Amino acid sequence: MVDPFDGEALPATGTAHGHVRLRDGRLARIAYAHEGDASAAGRLHAQAAAFRHLEPAGRTPHLHEVIEPRAGLPGGALIVDFIEGRAPRLPDELGLMADTLARIHALPLPPASSPIARQGNPFLETLEGIELNAMRFLDKAVTDPGARADIADELRAMRRLVPALGRKVQPLTVALADTHPGNFIVDSAGIAWFVDLEKVHVGSPAIDLAHATLPTSTLWHPDVGKRLTGEEVRGFYESYLPRIGAQKAEALRPWLAPMRRLTWLRTTLFMARWRVETRSPRDPSNPGQWSSAGLDARMKAHIDARIDECFSPSVVRAIRATISSDLTRS
Repeated sequence: MVDPFDGEALPATGTAHGHVRLRDGRLARIAYAHEGDASAAGRLHAQAAAFRHLEPAGRTPHLHEVIEPRAGLPGGALIVDFIEGRAPRLPDELGLMADTLARIHALPLPPASSPIARQGNPFLETLEGIELNAMRFLDKAVTDPGARADIADELRAMRRLVPALGRKVQPLTVALADTHPGNFIVDSAGIAWFVDLEKVHVGSPAIDLAHATLPTSTLWHPDVGKRLTGEEVRGFYESYLPRIGAQKAEALRPWLAPMRRLTWLRTTLFMARWRVETRSPRDPSNPGQWSSAGLDARMKAHIDARIDECFSPSVVRAIRATISSDLTRS
């Protein structure tokens, strides 16, 4: 068995994992968890299943070994190939990201017995998760009343779409759900590898497209830090859609705007939960409570600054004003 601590610890830039480059050149993805978190093993095995299922697309690292949760390693670890490269350069390498997503979305769905999570109705289930986080965290995290009111108003607007969209069938694929550009690594051959499979599930590919291009995503990682124009966003979608074929593209198009709006709310409420739970005292009754204790200090400061920015009234208003028009030519 590999010792996941026998190597060089890399800067802790992720909110869910630390990373150690092992002496043999592979990478240990060490999952963050509190001691006694009974759900940690399930999350670890679901992620391992995702690595195995996505490997035929040729755009995710190969999984070598699963190290079970144990004392001192409560979240366990996955040993995968180390991908040498850098974050994508935006907007020039959006096409590489689109190619990777199209290849992954083309994979067959996992069997029902797989530990990979599955949504039956991505619109309703994503909205339900957003509403739960809004109820628990919005008032505590977003102190500016104008920004808070705008976010709540957008949530109400999405609720009003339920009668029209809630019963419509949406195309399902393997979805990655955390496709901010910092989770891609571009290698010397020009391949954009997707490396964070923690949130893989069966769901809407439109969420992945939105998450790759929203300001809440493209500003998240310090090595990216780019706000895309509407023309650049449209170019990304126009690069992706022909890659999946005309029939699939036609079925997906009606969902691009509503799922983009939901994805902005989802990422914003993720930030709200992050702010509240990482600043709260440890709650033993909540083993899934998020923590920033393992983050590199510079990354923590960067995330705090980005959340401040994304909660500012001017940014909230600007995103709401352009979130759908980004997909249409004036």
